[in-house]
Amino acid sequence: MSKQHTPGPWFPYKRPEPIGYAEYEIHWSTAGECVAEVVHGEGNANLLAAAPELLEALEACYAALHPNSAEGRTVRAAIAKATGSAA
Repeated sequence: MSKQHTPGPWFPYKRPEPIGYAEYEIHWSTAGECVAEVVHGEGNANLLAAAPELLEALEACYAALHPNSAEGRTVRAAIAKATGSAA
């Protein structure tokens, strides 16, 4: 599958001073390039930072499953949502 997102790994970064409600950013490089600002705390920042690895893990799971199984359809739907493609 073709990757159309910023490559990982991504890192959560707690801003020294929040901008508005954004207390965390998600960076994708050691130069501090920002992929996203996170409004709602550390848990969401960690989840977003794990997104590239989670997508990769889902793709590996899908490859191991029968595509027409309930699990296969569930995993494929999650991949489609993450990549913006048709399920």
